[in-house]
Amino acid sequence: MRLLKSRSNDNGFELTTFTDEIPPYAILSHTWDNGEVTYDELVAGTGRNKAGYAKIHFCVNKAAKDGLEYSWVDTCCINKVTSDELSTAINSMFRWYQRATKCYVYLSDVHVPEEITDVQAFRITWIEAFRQSRWFTRGWTLQELIAPAQVEFFSKNGKRLGSKISLEKEVCGITKIPIAALRGKPLSDFSFDERISWSANRTTTIKEDKAYCLLGIFGVFMPLIYGEGEEHALSRLKEIATMRNPQSLQPASSNVPFRRDCDFVDRSDILARINERCSRPAGRAALVGIGGFGKSQLAIEYAHRVRQQRPDTWIFWMHASNLARLEQAFSDIAERVGLYSQPSVIDTVLPVCRWLSNEANGRWLMIVDNVDNEITIESQGDGRSIPLASLLPQSDHGAVLITSRNADVARSLVGRQQDIIKIGAMSHSEAAELLRNKLVEEPSDGATELVNTLDCIPLAIVQAAAYINRLGQRMSVPKYLGQLKGVEGQVELLRKAAPDMRRDGKALNSVLATWQLSFEHIRQQRSSATDLLSFMSFFNPQSIPDFMIRHYMDNKNEEQDNSLERQTNNENDDFEEDMAVLRAFSLVDTKQREDAFEMHRLVQRATEVWLKSAKRDELWRRAFIQAMAQEFPNGEYANWSRCQTLFPHVLHMVEQKEPSMEETDTWALLMNNTGWYAWQQGLFGQAEGMVLEALRIRKQILGSDEPSTLLSSDLLGSVLKDLGKYSEAESMHRQTLATKKTAESMHRQTLATKETVLGVNHPDTLTSVYCLAHLLASRHHYDECIALYERACAGYDSTLGKDHPTTRACHQHFEQMLMSQPQDSPEVPPDIAPKSASRQGANRSGLLRKLAKLGLGRSKDNSS
Repeated sequence: MRLLKSRSNDNGFELTTFTDEIPPYAILSHTWDNGEVTYDELVAGTGRNKAGYAKIHFCVNKAAKDGLEYSWVDTCCINKVTSDELSTAINSMFRWYQRATKCYVYLSDVHVPEEITDVQAFRITWIEAFRQSRWFTRGWTLQELIAPAQVEFFSKNGKRLGSKISLEKEVCGITKIPIAALRGKPLSDFSFDERISWSANRTTTIKEDKAYCLLGIFGVFMPLIYGEGEEHALSRLKEIATMRNPQSLQPASSNVPFRRDCDFVDRSDILARINERCSRPAGRAALVGIGGFGKSQLAIEYAHRVRQQRPDTWIFWMHASNLARLEQAFSDIAERVGLYSQPSVIDTVLPVCRWLSNEANGRWLMIVDNVDNEITIESQGDGRSIPLASLLPQSDHGAVLITSRNADVARSLVGRQQDIIKIGAMSHSEAAELLRNKLVEEPSDGATELVNTLDCIPLAIVQAAAYINRLGQRMSVPKYLGQLKGVEGQVELLRKAAPDMRRDGKALNSVLATWQLSFEHIRQQRSSATDLLSFMSFFNPQSIPDFMIRHYMDNKNEEQDNSLERQTNNENDDFEEDMAVLRAFSLVDTKQREDAFEMHRLVQRATEVWLKSAKRDELWRRAFIQAMAQEFPNGEYANWSRCQTLFPHVLHMVEQKEPSMEETDTWALLMNNTGWYAWQQGLFGQAEGMVLEALRIRKQILGSDEPSTLLSSDLLGSVLKDLGKYSEAESMHRQTLATKKTAESMHRQTLATKETVLGVNHPDTLTSVYCLAHLLASRHHYDECIALYERACAGYDSTLGKDHPTTRACHQHFEQMLMSQPQDSPEVPPDIAPKSASRQGANRSGLLRKLAKLGLGRSKDNSS
């Protein structure tokens, strides 16, 4: 290994070769440009006038300041004329970067103005250029980012921007490399495909280097064969990598969230038809029928059979009752195959699709459950909506099984009418067998009459058997038949209360009848369990979080026993007993991972219908909204995991919202935070509707000048901007600004002793001025933009002080705008021109973070 060292006599450099004991050294990472200094030129002492000489000086001088005598720069420390040396260097490159004491990343396309002394306070001046830097698009810089323990980023003029640690969130967002990998987690812990995906959007000048630049990432040493082509080089790389580390190819697994039903009745003709279609290359099949007929149970059984017969086949279960559920399913698949989910939905979905399309990953079966409506995923970049059908790869090594109540939706997903399998009620013999399997005691008589009364519908039969089993010796099949006849009138009333359930026809009648008997019995014996079921009926029926149900129980116990000491163990026992009762009557089920619950859609709907008929639906809707508003945080990055879990359930409430629903400030808070999260995920269309509703309600209840209303207004303006609705976004920011201006006269007398008066020079008002100026600059409205920047700069000077980070950021942003405007734009008066600031140790304020997001940076709590 050759290392650079300064020559003290002439400011030149000399090279020293080391074989064994290599001293500490710094290493340079950069992108090659015209005018790089070669090995021969450095040895000859020429090339000092070339542009690349400045990089060498930068690296060596920075190393000296860090106490390092030696440095390494690839342009001049490798003699590339000798093929053997080049091959050795490329195979050793990862280790050389890994062993470096410091790695300096020189970003030739990032510039920080010389007068900026506090670079972190003025991130707004360089962060966008950093994100767009060419360095993040080159193949060789991937290992140069991952291998060294200490990586520091510098602008072209030598300003330190930060380290791999301090900028890890930005680097992760740019590169899609998991933070764990950036922090030094062993690369062998990541699958081959995961590591390959890190280089997907990177390029190299020579085709074969697309593979050779990854040698160190996979711990592979192999000869270079320029001319073999990229595909052949990558094939060799994979062959050697998997031979050395076979566990990098993950074994196939299943994420089916339901246990196999030991009482399953083999509807062999249907399972055979499913298998025939899904065994074909790129096979697809759809199970279509009304609710309660056993579509999902058939899919569960088929999945377990495939897993048992072909253990090398991946099984992916996807809940698709709404968009949020589908997005969560793609994230789960990404993590299962080692791809890791990304902050943006589309950035997770597309790598999963590529993984599924790669035959090397083996056979797979995907089950898309409960997809009853057309679903599209929004592309964050261009706002296009991508239909689900386009995201299901038609790969010879994969198969897709759909369950749906909607034949048109199913047809759009499978492509052919012949691949739709209609699911009806069971035959009499199958229904009788299911009843016998589910009953603890063999029925002596009445079984045939019971299954006929229940129209041979599986869900109704399961609920009837659960009821009979629960009551034991006190109940028999004939007695149950008698009780069914006794509730016919009540069922008819409930049926009339559900006119929107025509699609489920007589299935709803049967389920309502069995549900009615079970519900009334539980209500008389343990009313707390029916309360729990009522609360759960407002969630999306799939994956109801355990912690949300416990939240309801905690609040309920606190209200009931406010004046009493209550033992935590007793509360927990109450919860578990209530759940045990609901499970015993087959009204809810526990998922395999046991931190979430499931309800059949018809059971949930029956509960909703009863609540509405009893005029108790509004009571439980308020309880749901109150609990969700308390648990759903704002859209800050740190809260995304919790938001992702709860988002489908809020979306379910939005979709089911009735016109008569009471609109409260609690609902507005929930809509604001949910919309904030949707905006951060690039779901701009959904975000617009939610934030618009939050703003409308807050204006109506709280008034236009309340801080929470103004925050919703700012948020809506930013959503509209990202939707490309620039005129509407400008109007929204103007309205917010106008409201803040008038608030001073309204509140001065009543709130004279408090600092809640906004006024024309209040920092919050200046934030809106700043946001509007920034927006107008992007729309080239320079006359008004300059006037607004003048006002913002002058206002910050007087209210915050000239050395405050926010003040300096505003001046610097103004300067950027002036540098980019056309020559015929108006000149700025010299007395308000942006001024450079002296070095200060002040921390970045919350307001500055707010400015960086156009007025939307807030704390991580729920108060928004």
